[in-house]
Amino acid sequence: MLKDPAQWPLAKLKGLTDHAELPDEAERALAQIRVGSYDLIAWIHSSGLCGLSSSDWSMHVDMTESEGEPSRDEGFSGPTEPAVGSSSESKVSLFCTPTRMLIRVEGETSRPFISGEAVAQLVDGGLNAVVGSQEAREESLPGANVTPGG
Repeated sequence: MLKDPAQWPLAKLKGLTDHAELPDEAERALAQIRVGSYDLIAWIHSSGLCGLSSSDWSMHVDMTESEGEPSRDEGFSGPTEPAVGSSSESKVSLFCTPTRMLIRVEGETSRPFISGEAVAQLVDGGLNAVVGSQEAREESLPGANVTPGG
């Protein structure tokens, strides 16, 4: 799915400079997403890893080893791209495409907060977040009302 990690659009994002500790396999934090009891860091590694972690767990997918299936997670709009996904605790799901990360937190809606290269929106009793370029964020969550610093 990701032939050349050096050309990965997510690798070109500025990301976060001030963030919680990252797991060993992470290289750069792109965004922080908080909702309810969850405090998540969306991260990448220039080798092609796309991941999400909290203080007590971490998950990631290797974008170079998966072909991915063309899909778009429910509650998001924008292009249908090859995506590879992972989930944790049955409440948090992560879908990575070549241009964005789509994150869903089920059943949590209180005190949503975003920082970094992301926007979010409360949808169907949970939080949807998109990490990516401004264009990718606007495509995938055009009605996003949880924005960095706001």
